[in-house]
Amino acid sequence: MEERIIDDEYARGIRLKKTKDGYVDVTDELAEEERKAAKDEAAEDSGELCETPEEDAEAAGETEEALIVEGLEKTLESLSEEEGTEEVTFEFPELEEDDEDLVNLTPEEAIALRKKKEAEEAQRKADYKRLCEEGEELLVSGSFKAAELKFEKALNLAEDASEAAVGYWRSKTSDFSDPDALMEDYLETGFESLENDLGEDATLRIKERYKDVFVRRLATLREEEAPLEEEVTKKQENRRAILKKRISSTKKKFIGTLLPTVIFLILAIVFVTMITTRKDGLFVYLTTGAGILFAGFFVAFGVFTNKFVNTLRMNRANEDLSSTEDGEKLLKIRAYKELYEHFVG
Repeated sequence: MEERIIDDEYARGIRLKKTKDGYVDVTDELAEEERKAAKDEAAEDSGELCETPEEDAEAAGETEEALIVEGLEKTLESLSEEEGTEEVTFEFPELEEDDEDLVNLTPEEAIALRKKKEAEEAQRKADYKRLCEEGEELLVSGSFKAAELKFEKALNLAEDASEAAVGYWRSKTSDFSDPDALMEDYLETGFESLENDLGEDATLRIKERYKDVFVRRLATLREEEAPLEEEVTKKQENRRAILKKRISSTKKKFIGTLLPTVIFLILAIVFVTMITTRKDGLFVYLTTGAGILFAGFFVAFGVFTNKFVNTLRMNRANEDLSSTEDGEKLLKIRAYKELYEHFVG
């Protein structure tokens, strides 16, 4: 622990003491003596004898603070006038408010950690630049797979990796000679997902640089869509007409077997409750007959119900384009079109 008397020539006895924690304690002996003298005078003054201990302490504190401030001001003035006096400065690192890694660290440790992070960041930037340059060279030479690997590594080295993102998709699409390789990953999620993954800047670069490619591909898709849509629609309408007749037929049979099934079930229940009312066994025969008829109609009801339900299911499937191979192909073309329209518009 270092201790220095910085104003001894004026006999103030001001000492600067550097503690082990790096702080500086200031002691002004003259201020201490003046504070004690002021306290004694206040005690002798009759007007002050009635003051409470709290007021006495407050007055003494104010006097002490004023004396210390005055003493320090004079000391600093004297130090600034002396030639060859070394100015002592304390530097503290400028820390980010939300840097949790710096919590509970000393200033020296915080500075060391900050320098380490800065060095790591500089290395990441250098690696990012190097990988992008190497990937670009591989792209020019036509080594698309090797270039893809370079750009893929670079993507993890920077938050704003627009250059790497563009290079990665240039490699994956063979410099956009096959643009569908980019679009097929976003057929279901759409353009917003694509833009979120690539970044707005990278997406804009690709739009501007390869717009002609997207225009040509969009025109091709429209040419493919028109005849396919006509064919799919025609087949769908034919199936719709057939299914409409089938639905009507199975519905009639469904209702035609449902009603007698319910009627004979009710009769069988009624007759069975009346068996004991007659001794000639009439209701026994009636119950048996109603039960047999109920069983026959119930079987027919089950058969026609199954046919009716299956016909309704086929009708719903007919309205869903994805239920047929041609319909699925048409939906895929439309999904590609929607993505390309974002790059062309």
